[in-house]
This record gives sequence, structure tokens and C-alpha cells, in this order.
Amino acid sequence: MADNNIQYEFIDIESDGISADYVTKINNGKRIIPTFNVNGQYYTNPDNEKLVIILDLEIPTDNHIYDVVIIGGGAAGITTSIYAQRDKYDTLILEQKNIGGNAYLTKNIENYPGFKIVSGPELMDRMADQSETLGAKIVTGVHINSVEITNKYFHIKTNTQLYRGRTVVLATGSTYRLLNVPGESELIGSGIHFCATCDGAFYRGKDVIVVGGGNSALEEAMFLAGFCNKVTILSKSETFSATKTYVDKLDSYKNIEVHINVDVIQFNSNDSNQFESVRIREKTQNEERIIKADGVFIFIGLSPNTKSFKSLIDLSDSGHIITTGLNQTSHPGIFAAGDCRFGAIAQVAAATGEGVVASYGVRQYLTEKKHQEPELET
Repeated sequence: MADNNIQYEFIDIESDGISADYVTKINNGKRIIPTFNVNGQYYTNPDNEKLVIILDLEIPTDNHIYDVVIIGGGAAGITTSIYAQRDKYDTLILEQKNIGGNAYLTKNIENYPGFKIVSGPELMDRMADQSETLGAKIVTGVHINSVEITNKYFHIKTNTQLYRGRTVVLATGSTYRLLNVPGESELIGSGIHFCATCDGAFYRGKDVIVVGGGNSALEEAMFLAGFCNKVTILSKSETFSATKTYVDKLDSYKNIEVHINVDVIQFNSNDSNQFESVRIREKTQNEERIIKADGVFIFIGLSPNTKSFKSLIDLSDSGHIITTGLNQTSHPGIFAAGDCRFGAIAQVAAATGEGVVASYGVRQYLTEKKHQEPELET
């Protein structure tokens, strides 16, 4: 909204109980945000393409040919832009959602060099501000329809306009993985969530379940324990995969209960189609049981956002982008950085390093490549 100079009023339902109740009411009992009221008409969690139509946005065609077009505005993409701009390359970032990626949704980051602790939004806002100060252009709310090469330039078609670039950096990140068990898909947004920072406020003083055993699962569980009545952690493994620092912290939370070596086999709903309980199987005894709660948060890993590029570049069996050297993909002039790249580590600090490597690949490619400006196609 701000990017398009649209005046709006933001209501935080965490601090406004009446608004929170109303959001639940107009969404048929589901706790879904964001909810937009545009001229008296309500829209629940519309995608960016829908918002362009709803808000009647008129976005001019961008005829500029950028040196670097970065798809994805997380830590890897922003870092790539910072280094590219310092090399005096015109850089464009295209982001489908919010700038900052998954890191923006993290309440506290405790392992980023230079900070004892920093919130995800603060760190990502600082990065984006540095990028724009250096001259990078950031466009949010765009969906990438295709990436093609024509007359030696890459054409990036979005839902709103066409962009042109000499190189492309794919920094599309990843999305939260699903358990793919009965009841899960039906209850997403109705008691099943993937972001405690976003949706945890709905469960203040209530009981919640966290599924997972890695750093993200334990971090979000401890965050929820700060205001929820009880947090139950369900992990499929006999030991947590999280670092010892996170595991050791669990003992200080008296309202966290842990169940290890269990499989989640089904999510159950009540008569109002809201999440009510989860059925688990305790693998040691091979016994099933029901655990009731008000909500559940799933943190079992990430899947790369790369399906749109499978016909353009080589992907691994897991869907990650295969690269060589300075993060070069199988297509000359296209690079990858961050969680979407095969072999990458899903950490903010690692993502910034990924961006640095990709920027060096871009510099090498553009230095070796001689360009001739073609006539713009109509």
C-alpha cells in the first residue's frame, strides 16, 4: 500500500479485541489476516494480483534495461543488490510479498554477527534501506509469470508489467513444508499456522501445539510460551535437530511440554470447522493418542520456491537450484542465492553470504560480456 502511495488505516487486532472478533466473524469463524476493507467491501488475504485489481492500480511500463534483476527480496536478494549497486550496476528487486522474506517474520535473531539480538523486521528494514540508499529499485507485490531471453536480454514478465535485464538472480527463498496428513489443508488458517509472530496473538492465554524439532520450532515454541498458557512440542525424532543453545533454553520454560519420537497422523476439527485436536502415534509403544489444543504451529522445514523455473534451469530432486562456481545456474547470466539454491544453509547470515557470492558472479559475467542495446520490442 505504502509503495503505491495509497492512504490506509492499519488496525492491530492484537490490541483491538473488537476488531479481532469482527475478523473472525466475517471469515466464517476463521482467524485469517490480513483482511482489507475497501469502500465497504471486505477481502480476506487477497494475493497481490487481486490487490492490483481491487485498488485499481495503474503502474507504468518500465522500459529501462537493468544490469541486474533480482527475483526475491529476502536477505540473499537484498545483499546481492547492495553489492551490485556498489559495483555501479543498475539493480531491480522484484518481491512477491513483503521485503525481507522469511527472516522478516522472525521475532528475534540471536546469531547474526554484530547483534546480540535483533528482530527480523528491524534487520530486514535496515538492509532494504541500505539497498535503496545505494540506488537499487525495490518493487513489492508482483508475481513472476515468466523469465525469457530475447535479443540477448532477459524479459521478466510479472502480473503488472514487463522488466528487462542483462542478468537475473533468483533469490526466491522457500516456503513452509506441510505434513500432508488428513485434516491439514482444510484447517490452514483455521487453527493451523506457520508463523507464530504473525498469528500467535490469537492464542494469548490458550494452549497451542508446535510441530517440529529444529531451531525454528524451538524458537517459536519459546516465543509462544511467553504469552500462551501451555505449549506442547511434537517431534518425530528421538532427539532435537536444533542446536544445543535452543535445547538448553527449554528447561527454563515451565509451560512447555515435549513429546519426542512421535508422528502426527491427523488433525481434527470441531463442529465449527476449527482445529480442535491432533492425533499422534508414539512410535516406541506404537500407540495412538489425541492431544487437544486451541491452535497448532508447524515448523518442519522449508521447500524451495523454484517451480516456475524448472523449464529454464537445472533443479535437484528436491527442487533446489543447481549452481556452479559463483552461484551460476545452468543458464548463462542466471544466478541463484539463498534458500532456493542447492547446498545453501537456511540462516540469515548464510543468506547474506549467498548474495555476496552471486554478486561476484554477476560482476564476472557482465565484465566478460559485451552488450549491444537492441530496439525495445513492442
